[in-house]
Amino acid sequence: MHSPAIVRIRIEQARSKLHTLHIQYGGFNHPEVLRQSVVLDELLNAYDNAYRMNKRPPA
Repeated sequence: MHSPAIVRIRIEQARSKLHTLHIQYGGFNHPEVLRQSVVLDELLNAYDNAYRMNKRPPA
């Protein structure tokens, strides 16, 4: 599992790519844009999980 800081960097990269693809293909309905949206969703979920693991009180 990656640290939240590393995942945050990957999120920003994925978000930038999504924005570029959205402009290139003219919307969110193109398969490449949808695929990148899924990548971003997975990274956001990974960030949320990593953040929760770091905030969990010690056992």
